[in-house]
Amino acid sequence: MRTLAVALFIALGLTTASATAAPSNAGRTEFEVLRNGQPFGRHAISVSGSGDALRAQSEVALRVNFGPVTAFHYEQTCDERWRGGALVALTCSTLKNGRRVNVRAEAVEGRLRVDGAGGDQWFPLGAFPSSWWTRPPADADSLINTETGERMAVRITRMGRETILVGGERISAERIRVEGTLAVDLWYDDRGRWVGCAFSVRGQNVVYRLASPRSAGPA
Repeated sequence: MRTLAVALFIALGLTTASATAAPSNAGRTEFEVLRNGQPFGRHAISVSGSGDALRAQSEVALRVNFGPVTAFHYEQTCDERWRGGALVALTCSTLKNGRRVNVRAEAVEGRLRVDGAGGDQWFPLGAFPSSWWTRPPADADSLINTETGERMAVRITRMGRETILVGGERISAERIRVEGTLAVDLWYDDRGRWVGCAFSVRGQNVVYRLASPRSAGPA
């Protein structure tokens, strides 16, 4: 289950934000998360503000029960501040199986200082957090883990466009694969809205199913 949590919440980029990747508008997206086809929890993103100043707030709640016994419990809240298409501040609080870890990031003299479980880490402005609501740059080669604040190496591959079922309708979406600790597939529609996620770990298949109107999502 520890690997599963890392896969869900590793960050997805550490290069200067590009025009095609940077967030630009407000909205709300909510997913139902399934594990081997069974309910696993929820993941929601609410973005407010306009123009060059946006605030993104995420809430994740995952749980696995075996009868009266809770085998896995994960909660995370994150608050992101974006200015001019770049992340300039971040606070995350993660509760995993009774242990809480906090991560805080702020812009300092043109860089992003991230204080997490391993102490201070420095990143360039434009680093993308693991909330996934905004598409990571294709040339990103490292990550910020929002659970720990640590850096991770990744490879991002554009898998092409696919027709997928979202909210009861078939749409054309771009598929991106992020390979780091695990291979995670992400889907974005033609406006850059996050519409899907899937990966497998230790025989468990995790799928995100959009539960809110696609038109209401941020891009």
